[in-house]
Amino acid sequence: MTDKMAELFKDPEHVKTYAERPKKIVPGFDGLHRIMAQLIGEASPETTLVVGGGGGLELKTLIDALPDGRFCAVDPSAEMIAQGKAYLGDPASVDWIEGYVFDAPDIRFDAATCMLTLHFVPDDGAKLETLKAIHSRLKPGAPFVMAHISVDKNDPASDRDFDRYIRFSSDSGLDPEILAKAHERVRTQLNCVGPARDEALLREAGFREIEQVFQGLSWRGWVAYA
Repeated sequence: MTDKMAELFKDPEHVKTYAERPKKIVPGFDGLHRIMAQLIGEASPETTLVVGGGGGLELKTLIDALPDGRFCAVDPSAEMIAQGKAYLGDPASVDWIEGYVFDAPDIRFDAATCMLTLHFVPDDGAKLETLKAIHSRLKPGAPFVMAHISVDKNDPASDRDFDRYIRFSSDSGLDPEILAKAHERVRTQLNCVGPARDEALLREAGFREIEQVFQGLSWRGWVAYA
């Protein structure tokens, strides 16, 4: 994650309004979370690693779907973790870790998620190392669900893809000032790659049975197995 993006998730105003933003920028956000919980739930996991889970949104869905489960939420932003605790009421079933996936316990979880997060990680070896770290913390055959913007910025068609992202967010009623800043960030600071590269990284990290299970404009989601 770039320094500018890291600072964004420490900004009190951005953090305070985080919970309302994804539904305005991700087409089918609620459905995406239901898909995530269904696929994770197929493994009847006792323990789930939630990478980038500080905001608490996917945790809410997972806790509702898996009331007897235990969750390890990892996020580099103390402010986002505080927001997530407030949003969820700081449930006893969640262990919070301020840091990156490399700071998560080196144990084998029954499942893992990485929602709206990996597009912040540079594809300079860091994306692959992040996915390898997730894979190494999963039991064999455990499901992993990830979702994020998947656009190849080197493709001329990416201009159209990002314009559609902005238009959808605008039609959803996102504040114009926030929208203008978001447009600049996704074009200059977001470290997204195209879907073929996303799937290649999953394979290289050791995942198998990779299946795209969601698409809403340029937002895509996959399930894969350790």
